[in-house]
Amino acid sequence: MRKIGKLAPAIAIAVAGACSSPSAPTPPPPPLVLIADPPEISCPAAISITAPFTGPATVNYAPPTITKGEGVVTVTCSPGTDATFPVGTTNVECQATDARQRTASCSFSVTVAAAPRLSRTRILAFGDSITAGDVVVPNTDNVLLVPTAQPYPAVLQQLIRDRYGNQPVVFNAGLSGEHAFGSNTLPRFGLAYRVNNADSVVILEGFNDILYAEPNQGIAEAELGVRVLASSARTQGARVFIALLTPTKPGRRQVPLGIVQAANDRLRGVARTEGATVIDTFTPLLANLDADVGSDGLHLTPLGYRHLGEVVFAAIRAELEVR
Repeated sequence: MRKIGKLAPAIAIAVAGACSSPSAPTPPPPPLVLIADPPEISCPAAISITAPFTGPATVNYAPPTITKGEGVVTVTCSPGTDATFPVGTTNVECQATDARQRTASCSFSVTVAAAPRLSRTRILAFGDSITAGDVVVPNTDNVLLVPTAQPYPAVLQQLIRDRYGNQPVVFNAGLSGEHAFGSNTLPRFGLAYRVNNADSVVILEGFNDILYAEPNQGIAEAELGVRVLASSARTQGARVFIALLTPTKPGRRQVPLGIVQAANDRLRGVARTEGATVIDTFTPLLANLDADVGSDGLHLTPLGYRHLGEVVFAAIRAELEVR
């Protein structure tokens, strides 16, 4: 027991020496790694377009706006830009993916309206010199009449082409000097209708009947002639439009406005009984009478034919455009 007691101080000294030795160095903390926020994506606004006459709509849209994200952020959209979109509404889905495979998505709509079209596509413009497009040569005493480069059917054709493409066609069957109740008018109409395979008709007749007869007789003949033409067109399946007589002003071929209005009232009656659509060409041109009617008081100026074509186009569009 004494032997063990003598060793105790030595062990205590050894332990004390070990506890007082220098400590190992503390390792430095790992470097701070900064991670970007997840990607964010913002899609373009909704798109609305009209399909072209030639076929489906190809839509080019701006890419989505991307913010944040780690590294290279890739973007995919379906359907992609420059894709063909059908008529109706299609949702475009877009997704952004960053280098850490984190994603964000958005969507927008593309609405495609069908190209406008007419239910009837072969329009026969039938009538006298107003349909043919005669104008008065300026500064002439004999009121010489010559065809204008833009009679109202040509104006109508251009307006139709601008809106509906090349499919609808307008045929100008105007004949200077023709009477609505003339002996050859109905046969000429039947031939023009068949040759051009028409499916709709704009009738503008009656001035010559009134010019060369006593007013009441002339109005009656104009009414009867237009009725016969409208009935013939209707029985052949045509959509019939009856254009009122255009306004007049003082001149060598003037028909008093009261007589024109009386004739137009009778033409409205014809339209009602024949199921035809009335085109009021009188009121719009009356508002700009001096500019629209030539010096002979009857035939229109080039500007007047332009306005007449616009009025007829508005009626065609209102009645025949597919909705």
